[in-house]
Amino acid sequence: MNLNPPKYRLRLFLSVDLVGSTAFKSRAGNSNLKWIKAFQKFYAEFPDHLTKNFKETAGGIDEIAGSEISYEPKVWKTIGDEILFVTRVNSVTHLGACITAFSKTLIDFGRVISSFGLDTKGNAWVAAFPTPNMSIKLAQSGSDPLTGDASLPSEERELLVDATPSQYDFLGKGIDGGFRISRNSSIDDLTLSPALAYLLCKAKRMTDVTKFDARFSFHEPQVFKGVVNGARYPVVSLSTSRDVNADKMRQLEATLLQKPAEARTDELLDYLERFIAQNDIEAPVLKLTDHSPDPKPPPHYEAYVEEWKRDFDDLISTQKLEEKSANAGRDEAADGSADNSNSDGGAPNGSQHWSGMMDEAKRALEAAMRIRNDYSEEIHRILGTNASGKQN
Repeated sequence: MNLNPPKYRLRLFLSVDLVGSTAFKSRAGNSNLKWIKAFQKFYAEFPDHLTKNFKETAGGIDEIAGSEISYEPKVWKTIGDEILFVTRVNSVTHLGACITAFSKTLIDFGRVISSFGLDTKGNAWVAAFPTPNMSIKLAQSGSDPLTGDASLPSEERELLVDATPSQYDFLGKGIDGGFRISRNSSIDDLTLSPALAYLLCKAKRMTDVTKFDARFSFHEPQVFKGVVNGARYPVVSLSTSRDVNADKMRQLEATLLQKPAEARTDELLDYLERFIAQNDIEAPVLKLTDHSPDPKPPPHYEAYVEEWKRDFDDLISTQKLEEKSANAGRDEAADGSADNSNSDGGAPNGSQHWSGMMDEAKRALEAAMRIRNDYSEEIHRILGTNASGKQN
């Protein structure tokens, strides 16, 4: 069996939502035939605009490698009036290009769709894989949705996830937290998870290399259900204001209220580093550019690899025992009854051998079931369900 443990990777998740869609659909005179045109335009054109903007942005940055340009945000799935994108990010510079392109698309397409009385707002976060988050193959043709298409996660499968994310789902606390912060997004504010804001602060501090520049805002921390054990969670956003006059008014309001309209990058980075450490959050690891040395993987990933190797060894042992048992069965059938006659009338030697092989097969099956149950229990824990699939 040629399997390798999944490499440590960060994936960027982007969410765009139509603003005003519910009122638009229920507005008098807006029949299905009328409002469906706006949604067709949104679903068909926004992804194309994002791809175009990303390639233009990345193509203008010297430190972006050609391989990174091929990692543009891809559609993961749609939920109602929302489109979700995901991509594996290779460097802080690559990440900055993705966010710059997404911000520009939110602003540009917001102006396009305004002809229907609609607008766009966005949310973004990063999550680490294969731990503490995981990808899982969507169930097809009656396959088991918990185990997906492999006995063990592998780098070979994760490369397929990178290439075709729409065929997979993503589970874990990083995914849950990312969806939670979306309630604070608005037309003028692209909300960012703390881990993403932490990396973007690094990108902005090295703007000569990354070419990333943005205006961050820090809002009152909030408590989100099920996130960091109920601790106050930082709300950080990136400006996506479309209206220059309205933006200037916001800045003047902040001055009059003696609240900074823009968070200072160094102070925000210091705060986020302390927040991550204080709440035992896995700090994201990402090199500055494609040419930078690969950073050492975080400790939680190294522990994962050791556990993966033990499970892989168990799986190989199980397969060898199964093959041995199968070969023994074929040998017994070929021998026929030749070994079934003993001079003392005792039990046949072949039966004794077969009994031993059956014991080995039983132990192999138990080992295989243990591996499957370990992963099933972990997925149930992430989903918050019991073995029957019901919510706990």
